[in-house]
Order: sequence, then C-alpha cells, then structure tokens
Amino acid sequence: MENKLIQSPMPFMDQLSDAVLLLTKDYLIQEMNMAAQQLTGKSNTEMEGLPISKLLPDFNDQLQEQRAVVPENLQQVVVKLDELGMDGDYLVCILKPCMQDDDLETQCDPQKDLLVSLTHIVPDFIGIKDGKGKFVYANKFAGELFGYSHVGFIGKTDADLGRLIPCFKPVFDYCIQTDETVWQEGKLKRCLEKIPMPSGDRVFDVYKIPMFTEEGKRKNLLVFGREITDQVSSHEKLLESESRYRLLAENSTDMISTHTIDGNMQYVSPACQQLVGYTPQELLKKKAFALFHPDDIRRSLEAHKQLLDGKEIGNYQLRLKHKNGEFRWVEAACRGIKDEKTGEVIEIIAVTRDISERLEAEELLRNSDKLSIVGQLAASVAHEIRNPLTALKGFIQLFQSKGIVDCDKYYGIMLDELNRIEQIITELLILAKPQSKTVVNKDIKELIHYVVALLDRQALIHNVHIVCELEEKLSLVQCVENELKQVFINLVKNAIEAMPDGGIIHIDCVQKGADIEVTIQDQGCGIPPESLEKLGEPFYSTKEKGTGLGLMTSFKIIQEHHGKIDIESHSGKGTTVRIILPAA
Repeated sequence: MENKLIQSPMPFMDQLSDAVLLLTKDYLIQEMNMAAQQLTGKSNTEMEGLPISKLLPDFNDQLQEQRAVVPENLQQVVVKLDELGMDGDYLVCILKPCMQDDDLETQCDPQKDLLVSLTHIVPDFIGIKDGKGKFVYANKFAGELFGYSHVGFIGKTDADLGRLIPCFKPVFDYCIQTDETVWQEGKLKRCLEKIPMPSGDRVFDVYKIPMFTEEGKRKNLLVFGREITDQVSSHEKLLESESRYRLLAENSTDMISTHTIDGNMQYVSPACQQLVGYTPQELLKKKAFALFHPDDIRRSLEAHKQLLDGKEIGNYQLRLKHKNGEFRWVEAACRGIKDEKTGEVIEIIAVTRDISERLEAEELLRNSDKLSIVGQLAASVAHEIRNPLTALKGFIQLFQSKGIVDCDKYYGIMLDELNRIEQIITELLILAKPQSKTVVNKDIKELIHYVVALLDRQALIHNVHIVCELEEKLSLVQCVENELKQVFINLVKNAIEAMPDGGIIHIDCVQKGADIEVTIQDQGCGIPPESLEKLGEPFYSTKEKGTGLGLMTSFKIIQEHHGKIDIESHSGKGTTVRIILPAA
C-alpha cells in the first residue's frame, strides 16, 4: 500500500473548473469536487459510496468517453474516464457540459458553420431528435418560442421538456404522440400544432421526417415547423364570412349565382327554383346562355364582353326560359371578380330578380298614358275633324236644296275631306292600339317627322311653330318604333303646353360618335329647380291636370333602349330636353 497513491486529490481538484468525480474500480463514488457538486446538485455526503449509475443513468462502463444526462437538471454532459494511482486504484470521471453552439461552431467546418447560422436565422422551428426522442439539435427560434434556451433542448425528450416547462406540457405530449405515429408509419407526416400564448394560440404547420439505419432501427427524426397563424386566422375569417354570405344568399328572394368566364355555373342560390323552376343541382349542369331568349343572346354577349373588360352591369333586363317552357322577364346586376395577381376577370357574380309583375304594372301605366294622350289629342283635333264634317254637311244640304246634278267638282272636295278625317282617325288609332314589342333598326328622322306631322295641328292651335334641324346623314337606331314615337309625342306635347302664349320649338338631331342626340327646346315658362329634381316620378307633374305618367314612361322607355334623358330648365327661360340613344 505504501507504493500506492491513496491520499485524496480533491483539495487540488476543487480548484478545477471541470466537474471531477473520484470513483473506485467498481465505479462507486468516493468524492466529488465543488464543480461536480454544483453541476449535479448533489453533495459528497449524499453520493458517497453510491454507484455512478445513480448519478448518471446513461453511464456506460465500457466506454472511456461517452455522453450522459444528469437527471437533476436534465443536462447532457460529456463523460471522460481515466485511471488514477500506480495500479489504477481509482478512476477519475470528468464531466463537461455538451459544448455550446458557439463552441461547437468554432470546431465546425465552414459549410457546417453556414448551415448552423442559417438555421438560427430562419423564423421557423428546426429540431433533430435521436431514435429515443432526445433532442440532438434545436435552433434559436425553438428556444425563443418556448422561452427556454435552445441549448437546453439538447439531450432532453419531449417528456423532459414537459416537466421543465409545465405550461407547454400539452404541446410536448402531443409531439410525443405524433412522433410515435411517424415512426410507426415510417414516412413523412404533416400536422398542425397549436402553441398557447398569452396573446392567443400560435399555429404551426409541422413536417416530421423519420430516418432509419441500414438495419431499420430508428436513427433520427427531423422536425420542421413554420408558423401559419395569420393564414389560419384569415382562413377562419374567410370561412366565417363565406358562411354569413351563403346564409344571406340562400335566404334571398333574388337568385344569386356565380359563373366561370365560359358561362359554366359554379353556384346558384335556392331562389332559382322560384324564378326559373329548376333546382340548383339541375341548373349547375347547364350553361347560363342556354336559358336566354334567342333575341337577347346578342345583347347579352356584348354585356359579357364588357364584364370581361372590368365594367359592371346594372339593371340589365333579359328573358330567361322557365322549366315549363315560357320566358320570364328578369333584371340582373353583374360584376366580374378579378385575379389579384393578373387583374384579369376569372369569375362573374350575378344577382337576378323576376320583374314580370313590375313590367306588367309599368305597361298598364304606359297604356294609361297612351289613353291620356289620345284623349287630349282627340280634344285638340276635334276642331280639325269638325271642319271637314261641316264642309261635307254643307255640300249634302246644297245638293238636297238645289237638286244639282253635275256635282263632279264637289265630289272631289268631299273625297279630300273624308280622306283627311280618315288620316286623323288612323293616326289616333295607331297611337292608342297596343303593339307587340319588335326591335328594328329605324331612321330616327322618320320618327321625328311623323311626330311633328301628328302634333303640328295642335301646335298651330296654340300658335306654336315647330322647327326641325336634323343632320342629313345619321346612323340608324335599334328601337321599338312605337315606344320612341310615344316619347317624342310626350316631350313635344309638353313643350307646346309650356307655351300658352305661343312660341317656337326647336328640334335638333345630331350624331356624336356612337350616339345619336336629339334636343327638344322650347321657349316656355321653364321649371323651378325644386321641381326639376322630381321629374320622372309617377303622379308628379308641374301641370295642373297632369299625372306625371308621361315623363315617367318616357324615362323608362329611353332606359330600356340603353339611352338617357337630360333636362335643363330655368324659370322664365324655357326648357331643353336632350335624348341620347346608342346608334345601331
């Protein structure tokens, strides 16, 4: 024994910064220096005589250098063994904490150094676990996420971390479950993980990739998680918004539909069954254009082109074919949905409502207006009819009293007067008679001349002269002939009645680009500003016995012809009405 070193070296070893344990040859702890006691949290008194495995459960007595975890603080350490004494009576066990990243990086080659730096920069969770679930690497983001040093992850399992950071225990428990599923399935798995925070859950899209040895044993598990909290929140808001709008759509009395730019229906609200008799499922199998009236297809294709150009279509009227075969008038408002990146229209949304009853009511008002005009015209032309009748009556009385036989020259005069009466009555009948709507290309000058000839007699009675200045070459307009006649009659008659003391009505017609502009200007009493705003409202009129239906009907007719009416007026200075119609 004299040749053996049996004196304890601990007084010297206490000066070392490394954790040193003195062991017997049977690996029993004899002494621990101060650094070891601080590292393990154990005192000499507690550990003396105990096997090293009590302190380091992962200790392997077959290895001179190894790694193990100190259970007290779950820190991974590097274990080095060496003999002490002449015959190796003692073993020296040196414990060094696993190197910090900074120390590790100094020993890495440049490529590894770059990769490690990159993993620390990215705002994503990156971790590598061994086959037993212990972390062998975690980037800085992982530590910042859980409020724990990323170096502290090394050597710990999710169960260990759950004990160390109890507020995140459910998260680590879920990781244990998904990790085992990945190992069992042996392939990449993608899952969502929610991490509770005081400000709300943070959601991560996590990829887990298992790696195996050549023998098929578990080697490493790569974990990569990217935060998608904003995307999930936006998606949830979108679903909520979609649910809300779908609820509105499915309870709306109007049919709401979406279409591809090719006309294929993508969604149709339940109101379609009331409108066209088809269920949404039946309509989704059809193209939108298949329901259009043949006479409306050309106009609808032009509107479709405008939608693709980014324009909105409002109050567009057309006929749709009902399941029972009849056509119904509807009014649609359409808008194109654009792709955010390209700006091109990729989808069309339409809101469609049945206006059959409304059109019937408007037609009744329109017919009432026609009858009103006929009644007023009848009174004004009664004088014109009375004149030829007086002449005819006189000639007949002359024949009876004088017994004149050679009456050829009188017969000619009588025939002219009868023709005049027939012409007046025919014109009134044409105006009063309901006509079917037939759209034709018409020379607007012919319509104006017709109306002027019809109202010229009434104008002369009121000492009013109608002066027309119409351009010689004008494009045709696509119109319902009798409806435009009714508009011009309404406006010219209003101009006549606005000049009780007589005056001049100027009717001008010019072409401006793709539009035809008709101007009717009188020298009447004008319209006050407060009344000007209400023109076109039913039953509002500036005339004592007026109904307001004439102007309302005129506005509606011009709107249906895709035109517009502008009225300018000043009290005492007359009124100017401009009608703008698209050329055919």
